[in-house]
Amino acid sequence: MEILAVANIFNLSGVSVHINNVLRELVKLGNEVEVLVPSFLVSNKIEVLKELERNGVKVNSFTYDLINRGVVGKTSSYSYFLFSHLSTLEMSRISSIELNNIQNALKEMKPDIIYDMHEDPITLKISYIASKMSGAPIVKLLHDEPFRFSFGRGYRKITGFQGFVYDTLMYFFYKFDRRAYMKAIRDGKLRGVLAVSEAPVYLSKIDRLCERFGVPLKVLKPGNAYNYDLISKYRNLENKQDFAVFFARLVPQKGIRELPKIAKLLEPYKVIVFGKFANKSEETRFLNSISSNVEYRGYRPIDELYSTVAKAKVVIYPSHQDGFSLVVLDSLALGTSVVAYDIPAIRFVYNGLEPVKIVKEYDINGMVMKARSILQQDLSKYKAYHEDEKVKEFLNLHKSWEAVARQTEEFLRKIASMK
Repeated sequence: MEILAVANIFNLSGVSVHINNVLRELVKLGNEVEVLVPSFLVSNKIEVLKELERNGVKVNSFTYDLINRGVVGKTSSYSYFLFSHLSTLEMSRISSIELNNIQNALKEMKPDIIYDMHEDPITLKISYIASKMSGAPIVKLLHDEPFRFSFGRGYRKITGFQGFVYDTLMYFFYKFDRRAYMKAIRDGKLRGVLAVSEAPVYLSKIDRLCERFGVPLKVLKPGNAYNYDLISKYRNLENKQDFAVFFARLVPQKGIRELPKIAKLLEPYKVIVFGKFANKSEETRFLNSISSNVEYRGYRPIDELYSTVAKAKVVIYPSHQDGFSLVVLDSLALGTSVVAYDIPAIRFVYNGLEPVKIVKEYDINGMVMKARSILQQDLSKYKAYHEDEKVKEFLNLHKSWEAVARQTEEFLRKIASMK
């Protein structure tokens, strides 16, 4: 099967981890895979492209042309935020540079399927035009919800007035985004939907839309995986130390605004923080508000991160936005308990696992209380929770990216055969 993958392979997130691993595994399964990176998502990190190519994934040669021209996407900018939603109001209009990008990819491959590996409406527009030009159907992958019926994403509760403005805009943008999905479905281009968990389906109610128009939808199980070969080297249930860890993208939606308050209430226990800030102002705000028990290490090599998490007794994860948390999955695989907010992604994937304690969203005191309880937990009880059969079964299910790719391939073949 020839698969044209529309994807952002550069972004440092769980999404790019999923994309890069699944693309490699799809090649191992005997598929021809080429990745098309929209110009607005291009980065000059050529080593990412080379790593994919070493694993048999073809990269649209136009991507290198864009890099050589100095084209670099700025997805964190306000202008991109507006562009990513407003541009879908006219699904068939596209810039000349993006048209050349698509045309070049279709010269190099005649795809059986276009696999759009994001929920974003802007990548749907790219896939929609590629589908019109090639005749290949689109399958869309949901990490987060593509739209909601609520007033924004609740950012007003996290970042105040700025969040209120964001939520207000998203209230209207969600209507545009849903309209883009509707058009792609009605025009017979969007023919299937995959999701990494039930969370994006629940929040968007896209299952109702799919049922209405007869579009197949599948929730991948497993939707993500951990690197078993690497993590098994660090897994530790014997020599746990009484400190906490936070690691994620250091942005408000991952709980970085709440973290200083949580850490302060956890004194005298140390809290080690790993990650990269999206901007300098957020970093300054954080560093000016942390207590003496916080150790900020920044973005560090994976061996240092895993080694530290494996020694810790608890990972604090006050995230407000996830589709399927790799932070929680990696922590469990390393033998470390987690305290997280009760958001759909945590509830649907991790509910019922003893080492994952769930508290009401925004309940800082509840999170601190659960974290303290784990830090003070007897090691024999701690180990028993992690060696529970349900936890073992869960980790066994999620230890292979091949398993994720096989389900993906099966669904893609099904949709490709329906042309």
